[in-house]
Amino acid sequence: MQTLKEYREMKGVKLCAVAEHLGISRQTYRECEKRQGSMSVDRARAVCDFLGCSFDQIFLPTKDSKTNIIEELEEP
Repeated sequence: MQTLKEYREMKGVKLCAVAEHLGISRQTYRECEKRQGSMSVDRARAVCDFLGCSFDQIFLPTKDSKTNIIEELEEP
């Protein structure tokens, strides 16, 4: 699972371009990237549409990431 920031940077899209598309400030969008789990579903979908990725790709854990989380929880 990639983060929004990782995907945006991989695509070569500037933070200000996403913020402008969403109609929010750069600072607000920067916070969205830092705390992407607290973003509204509508805003998350709008970002994914703009970046050309699927919602699942960014916001839903993959089988591997679920396994890693479970392993971390099981460690003493």
